[in-house]
Amino acid sequence: MIMKVLRPVTCLGLLLAILLAVGPVTASAASADQVQTYKKAVAAIDAAEKKLAANDVSGAKALVKEANALFAKLQKDMPGAMKDLKLTPPQEAQWLQNNKLGEDSTAQGEKLERSGQAKLQQAEALEAQGQQDMATKLQQEAKRELDLATKAHVKAGIYHLRNLQLAFSSLAQ
Repeated sequence: MIMKVLRPVTCLGLLLAILLAVGPVTASAASADQVQTYKKAVAAIDAAEKKLAANDVSGAKALVKEANALFAKLQKDMPGAMKDLKLTPPQEAQWLQNNKLGEDSTAQGEKLERSGQAKLQQAEALEAQGQQDMATKLQQEAKRELDLATKAHVKAGIYHLRNLQLAFSSLAQ
């Protein structure tokens, strides 16, 4: 259930291929509303990072969803304006780094999620056997792991959004 919200993060390679096919946005082809939408998306990403650093995972998750929606609107509003993505060498290096970190965060989140689910199942089995203390301990461990999994998925979403920010970066100029 956690991963369904941020599952697009696991498709960063596909996103790269799409953006390479459609290219960067030119500021001259963008309307003032589109520039404003871009700025709102970037502000949402920045706020999401701050909330995540402050362990407000639900707040960060909501901001990631908001930024995703804003970038989706930009992609819909500007389908023909994006041709031949040309990232500068530093942007390309940043793109690759974001992609790697996003994939690593997704993998970490999936691993933690599997472990947390397994511990919940073990706790249920222990509870059925009457070992309440052990079951409670495992449930607490599972909750911690599932919380960390959610945090990792949100972090992966932020890396994904940073690549969208790079693709639309000409709107900031």
